[in-house]
Amino acid sequence: MRKHKQHTVYHSILPVLRETGCPFCRLLKEFQAERLQSRSEMHLHQLCNFHVWGLAAVQDAPDAARIFLSLLDEAAPLSGHGVDCDVCREIAAEEDLRIREFVSCLQCAAVTEWLKHGWGLCVPHGMKLRPLLPPTVAPQIDSLMERSRRQLCLELERLRDVWDSEHNRTGWGAVGRAAEFLVAHRGLRA
Repeated sequence: MRKHKQHTVYHSILPVLRETGCPFCRLLKEFQAERLQSRSEMHLHQLCNFHVWGLAAVQDAPDAARIFLSLLDEAAPLSGHGVDCDVCREIAAEEDLRIREFVSCLQCAAVTEWLKHGWGLCVPHGMKLRPLLPPTVAPQIDSLMERSRRQLCLELERLRDVWDSEHNRTGWGAVGRAAEFLVAHRGLRA
């Protein structure tokens, strides 16, 4: 997270389908960043480790001080699990809304095009999406995820085989994409 970086706030999953990577992760990453940056006027009760540090990273010092003072006055300001975190709960609700929106738009041109040619759907979002789809569409999700997996394997094998630890920092993008593919974008899952 970057302090006060301008974020694209998506109000639908459809425009995100034109972007690279997992569309659900991209939408939720922007949603999360916008929520963390706009917290100065809201009262929080509980936060997980990731979102405490996220607030510290993106808020101005006086706003962060107000938020943290409020949390310090709470009986149990920190949650050990994301389900108790105010921001995690908002992200989970937005994720559920966008997955249901995607399923309801299966006949839309943007969704059918993405199912044919899209690159990127992380394993967690694929697994959440798959049981909600008709049996005729689920294999398309499997195919999309397999294309992503194969592409990542090629990139990671290339990185492993040509790595020059002394002079080369290239290739780290593949490592990050692999991490996102396996567990979703950082901070979206507890």
